[in-house]
Amino acid sequence: MARRWSIASRRQQGEPVNLLSIAPTPDDGGQIAVNSPLDIDQAIDKALAVEDGEQPKTNPIIIAEPADQALDTLTEPQATESLATEPLATEPAETDLPAAANASQTAPNVGLGTNDVYASAKIGRRNISDVGLAAIGVGDTGNSQLDSLIWRGTSARDAVFLLQKSATASQSKAVTELAYEVVARQSVPPSGANNVAADLVEARLAFLANGGRSSDLALLAAQLPEAEKWADWRRWLTEHYLMIRDDVAACSIVSRQITQTMDPFWHKSNVICQAVQGKTGGARFAADILAANGVDDPIFFSLVDEVLNNNLATPADLAKLDPAKLDSAHIVLMDVANRPIPLEGLAVLPKQMAETVIKLKFLGSDARMVSTFDGLNRGLITHRQAGKLWRSAGQENNDPQLALAQLDGKGDALTTALAWRALDADTKTDRLARVAKGIKAEINGGNGAMMLPLYAELVRNALADEAVAANMRFDDLDVAPKMAFLLAINQPNDTTTLAAFAGNGEALMAAELLRGLSGDAVDANVISALNMWHILPVLEAAGVAVDEQDWLGLVKNAPVSGQGFAGLPPLLLKAVTAAAEARHVAETVLLANWLLHDVALEKTNPADLAAVIRALDMIGQGDVAKAFAHEIIAAHLMQRLAAMIPDGTQS
Repeated sequence: MARRWSIASRRQQGEPVNLLSIAPTPDDGGQIAVNSPLDIDQAIDKALAVEDGEQPKTNPIIIAEPADQALDTLTEPQATESLATEPLATEPAETDLPAAANASQTAPNVGLGTNDVYASAKIGRRNISDVGLAAIGVGDTGNSQLDSLIWRGTSARDAVFLLQKSATASQSKAVTELAYEVVARQSVPPSGANNVAADLVEARLAFLANGGRSSDLALLAAQLPEAEKWADWRRWLTEHYLMIRDDVAACSIVSRQITQTMDPFWHKSNVICQAVQGKTGGARFAADILAANGVDDPIFFSLVDEVLNNNLATPADLAKLDPAKLDSAHIVLMDVANRPIPLEGLAVLPKQMAETVIKLKFLGSDARMVSTFDGLNRGLITHRQAGKLWRSAGQENNDPQLALAQLDGKGDALTTALAWRALDADTKTDRLARVAKGIKAEINGGNGAMMLPLYAELVRNALADEAVAANMRFDDLDVAPKMAFLLAINQPNDTTTLAAFAGNGEALMAAELLRGLSGDAVDANVISALNMWHILPVLEAAGVAVDEQDWLGLVKNAPVSGQGFAGLPPLLLKAVTAAAEARHVAETVLLANWLLHDVALEKTNPADLAAVIRALDMIGQGDVAKAFAHEIIAAHLMQRLAAMIPDGTQS
């Protein structure tokens, strides 16, 4: 208490307190042990260890996280030294924008999935002109079909308009992923960018934030100048770094800010920085300063005390915590203190934290399941990673029948995760009948494309049980055709597995149809047998050849009925095709993302979707065009799969 009075007296005398002058106390040992940023597989490793009951044997705040725990091949370079403390040597010239914007230090690569190639991105945060500001971005997104001139032909004001209008996920994962790459990548700015540079950057940040693309956002936010206009993003960046364990980057920002402001946010962050660096004396001293300055945050001070004293939370401690009063600083401290973060706690975090949240180690079971669903739905993690995270989210598994009853008609994050977990833990020989019911509920609930690979994994795992495999060979339960069809949509090239199912005729044809997209040809008899002539415009736009037919003969012998498809907005569709014809790459992509945002692919006029495929091909995005065509056909096949599975408990 005496120390608090001393600090308060200093404050009354007008003497500034410089926390950078805090010397290591004896209990600090003068040591600083920081954490390395985690990639997603390392985060999964740690989540699995927590669920298995592993507890840190020493104070968790002074143990450096190992950097070599990736489960498979996904790796990530380590963080560099403190970020962007040197000014750019010269102002970037308009003729050398990409090189100029890359003139400073290397940003820590905190991405996952396609973002792993961003390690070479350079950043600079001071003395950035309007033109240089507009040129910030990720150095290389890994898409070799995109270059630095993607904004050529589009004005900056039009770019801002398009970014604002298209800042939503479309019904196509392929198109949405391309849109995020276009927005994030470093490129020559659109014409007139110097007049609206701040608006352009704000629109790009908002676009990526809406998608939860935390890694891309961090790389852009680290390049922003240290002006008041970008203060909120500087705060967000600090929180992001702390949550992904990049303490060097976070505390570099904090150490500068605490000398310039008494804003409690920065001084709370300094307490956390002192703690995670092992400076327990410095952390207590910084916490005393906050208390002396009248900061009223009992949750924060309680968690700080818990971290510094290395106390594990008891059930009584957890009961005292009011989830409605949590903020981002509390979330960071709860993860450091090994406290399970509740689902309600995630609600206080902004959507731009979606990717960040997945790397938190101590999420409660419901929070882990919901954040995993969100990450999978946004394309931030793979299906393999989602399966591991869901399996790690607590030890209890619901009864499969009960879980399916809750899932039917809802399809929200928690019921989806609980149903999949229950089916994954089911060991009865008739479990594939319940898998069939589950995938039908997911398709009807709008999650079919996202969940199909995970349900295919359940089928493949179940086939390791010889009793289940025998049932599928002899079709004792009339489930084999449905499971074969599911696997055909998921992996059409795996004909060996498909051959082991009874009643696999339609499944083999579905697989052949999908393989035709990569082979550039498809047998007309397959289309006819599946009654899929309505997707002919999609096949033609994707460059898939169909043999000449006696079209009149087909009309005479095949049922012809209207499909009741919804058309895409004609004016917006025309804007997409016009932009593509003019080779305006970014403009075409953003318009396509906007165009596809609210109509399910299987309910959309295939002729309109074919126009989008051709537009993507015209701007050099042939791979994305093929992937989009595959999504369309798979969406129609999933509707056929759902129709094959009767309602009710029998499949």
